[in-house]
Amino acid sequence: MMAGLQSCQSTYDKTVKNEMAHGERHDILKFDLSFGDTKKEFFAKCWELNKKGLITQGPKNQYVAYELKNDSTQNITHLFYGIFDDNQKMVGLDMEFAYDGWSPWTPELQSDKLMFVAMDTLKSWYPGNDFFKVTNEKLNKDTYVKIDGNRQIIVQTATDKDVKVTLEDLRHKFPKLK
Repeated sequence: MMAGLQSCQSTYDKTVKNEMAHGERHDILKFDLSFGDTKKEFFAKCWELNKKGLITQGPKNQYVAYELKNDSTQNITHLFYGIFDDNQKMVGLDMEFAYDGWSPWTPELQSDKLMFVAMDTLKSWYPGNDFFKVTNEKLNKDTYVKIDGNRQIIVQTATDKDVKVTLEDLRHKFPKLK
């Protein structure tokens, strides 16, 4: 009976369980940010990065902005902001990617093309497993996931311009699997 139940699990469910079972932890994020940083530590680290000229304030003071230089096409703006739990501890990052030269009439700069560039960038920042496509009737657009131990990265287009990325600590998302 158990084998029959396991065969009904999605690739996503199997991957989450396998990766969490390894006990491998990936807490260090880009820019020396970490899962578990307090909101105050997040702001302090961003302040230092800003003083060094590595990042700037993002639009509407809602994101931190980092400019990715891209040799083959337009530069890319990478926006990010911490996701915090009730104790003000960072459990993830909310991110967006967009080409700086985007316009509705430039097909090569649309988000469906940028999504794969963003995934390559994320793989270079967070090595390990590859992204895989997730299918679910609740998802109305192509969605890709990368899971390494406790770290999950979800990528999908948000608009014609923006690629939405959520990086999460699975120990927070699925506490029973710790």
